[in-house]
Amino acid sequence: MPLLTPILRVAAPSLAFVLTLMLSLGTWAMPTPAEAQRVVVSPAAQAESNVPKWLRGRPWGITVGYDSAYEGSGELGLTINLAADYGSAQAARSPLQSLSSIDIPVVSQDWLQLGISANLRGDHVSTGPREDLDYLYPSLAAGVWGSVGVDSIALDAKILGKLWSPEIFPTPREGFEGQLGLTLYAPLMRLGGGRALDLAVRGDVTFADDAYMSQHFGISASEAARSGLSAYTAGAGLKSTGLSLGAVVPVSRNFELQGAAGLVQLLDDAAQSPSVTERGKATDIWGNVGVAFRF
Repeated sequence: MPLLTPILRVAAPSLAFVLTLMLSLGTWAMPTPAEAQRVVVSPAAQAESNVPKWLRGRPWGITVGYDSAYEGSGELGLTINLAADYGSAQAARSPLQSLSSIDIPVVSQDWLQLGISANLRGDHVSTGPREDLDYLYPSLAAGVWGSVGVDSIALDAKILGKLWSPEIFPTPREGFEGQLGLTLYAPLMRLGGGRALDLAVRGDVTFADDAYMSQHFGISASEAARSGLSAYTAGAGLKSTGLSLGAVVPVSRNFELQGAAGLVQLLDDAAQSPSVTERGKATDIWGNVGVAFRF
């Protein structure tokens, strides 16, 4: 694919930096196997369970927090999202990812997971930092993801792009995003009953194609005339890098509390867009807390 060569050329140094940083932060976590700290359901009990296999051992719930209205907006707003799994670094379905989606495994092994992803991309209104820029309507995105690793460390990848939007939407959100991430995991302390306070640290890099970058960070001639911002062309390539930290506190065998915080730094063409430099911010922060039930 023509897009991959410039993406890999630009993303490789940044991903190498993130991997080095994460490995230096996480070497203390490596000697302690996560499963040694966990309550393990016997294979016989799992076999008799009526819960679908892809749900077993996975927490689902609700998180409430603050996040940026959209990339580079510089405005925080209340968010309500699904709680998911970052207690195990083998799971790519992590709310620590800035490329969020609902991820369902199709292949699930001890060291490898592959699956499908979906997400409803919200709208971008033409007010605030986007005043007089095009209104971006919602669209349904879908893609694939994969994760390889062990209990203490895992590398994952995901690509997600527009699948469908109603024909009545004149400017639905377009294009593809991809993300490469490294997650480090460690149980911090024993809480009794085989439970442990879980910690996860994650670094990632995200890239996007021409359609996505042009729509989200480019400024057309008509938008420039309306908004007073300079016309700008944003091309495919590295879009952002992120760093995040999350913790899980088990309350019982099935219920747990979650908390997470992180930042996302726009890069290259995304960071240089006049809509970001003159009206928004190149660094977004976010945080949330929640409760989840583990099947």
